Amino acid sequence: GQFPPGQFPAGQPGFPPAPPAPPKRSRAKGLIVGGIGAVVVIALVVIGIVSFMKSPATSNAGDCLTITEFTQGGDDPAKADCNDPKANVKIAKKLDSASDDCPGGSSAGYDTYSVSGRSSYKLCLMINAKQGDCLANFTSQTKGYLKVPCSDPTKDGELVKVVTGQADKNVCEGTDATRVAVYPEPATTMCVKTNE
Repeated sequence: GQFPPGQFPAGQPGFPPAPPAPPKRSRAKGLIVGGIGAVVVIALVVIGIVSFMKSPATSNAGDCLTITEFTQGGDDPAKADCNDPKANVKIAKKLDSASDDCPGGSSAGYDTYSVSGRSSYKLCLMINAKQGDCLANFTSQTKGYLKVPCSDPTKDGELVKVVTGQADKNVCEGTDATRVAVYPEPATTMCVKTNE
């Protein structure tokens, strides 16, 4: 039964009974939590590496990109295989400063992508298309070019002639071209028939 106040059960005079032993920690649970943590860290590292490798910062002349919008705040360009139909621009030249001018100045046909700050650079971009290709968004001031079938009703540009090795609008004479994109470096002229 009960013991008078201040007295304890026999066995350990003067001391209260020992507290119950703490539950044993599950070693398996610790390994699982640690393993999940390691997998998450590895996944984040892989995602970071892949993102960096697809970044335009690691791109050079001759590489292709996918650009959805030519606006501030639009999605960043992503590196792409030049044979991918979504790869709509090719880097003609990479400049070391966002304030530098592309070859031929503002009269050349380049689109540009610039990054300012500590790692400042500018990409001079040319259309990644060949003679006979058709494009949607060619006449847009902001949307990225889309390669489409020439029968597509959204088509607003058709490359009727592409000349590599020459940067001269006169090579488009005698064609149905209504616009000409002249790229001094690498020397290329694209003759484009628009719906205008």
